[in-house]
Amino acid sequence: MRAVLCLILLMLLMHPSWAAKQVAWDDLIDAEAADFDDPFAALSIFELRALGTVIRLRKQLTAQGIDDEKRRRMKERLDREEAKLAVSGVETDWLLSQRKRIARKRAEASLAGNPDLDGKNIVIPGYVIPVLDAGSDTSATGYLVPERGMCSHMPAPDPNQMIRYKLATDWQADSIYEPVQLKGTLSIRPTRQEITLLDGQIEMIAVFDMTVTEVVPLAGKGPKPDARSFLNFLHPKTSAE
Repeated sequence: MRAVLCLILLMLLMHPSWAAKQVAWDDLIDAEAADFDDPFAALSIFELRALGTVIRLRKQLTAQGIDDEKRRRMKERLDREEAKLAVSGVETDWLLSQRKRIARKRAEASLAGNPDLDGKNIVIPGYVIPVLDAGSDTSATGYLVPERGMCSHMPAPDPNQMIRYKLATDWQADSIYEPVQLKGTLSIRPTRQEITLLDGQIEMIAVFDMTVTEVVPLAGKGPKPDARSFLNFLHPKTSAE
């Protein structure tokens, strides 16, 4: 009887519901919030540039103190840009009337996390941005981002593409943007924090919070760490005077 109970317990522990789910970054997006008609998404880069030029010229033409010749040249260019958009089938005035609505929809989508992953045990790869504990050179918290350089050399990702993590292990990062795979419990719990990186103060807005139970460095995926080099990144050395 005891052997049967042990076998049942073992089978329960091996059940897929207990296993960590492998997750990609796109899986973090709330598909329902992201499913809206965005007319700007269909525009080419050239059409987007022309639309931007139209916005800029229309605004400049409302300014006071522009001489007649300059105003004439600006109006001619505006007419050309609007004509190019019209030939492409772009309804300029209607598109411009949709800017605020689409901006609001995009913001709402970027702040929405996939509810199916809330409270789930997951595994996800990415690049860590460690945050030093107050008055210490250790880091129990930080952020996981999908690409190296985000938040410093590149813009920050959308909030639902950033995970604030808390370590429940002894692992410590050796370098900023160290490539790793994190395993742990993911929660939808938006946070906002200012941290100091090489480029100055950066506001980190994350939709997800993760308690990390296991960290697997992804060897060969990034630069070789050099004696916890992220400390120099977070606290740049100043030259002696």
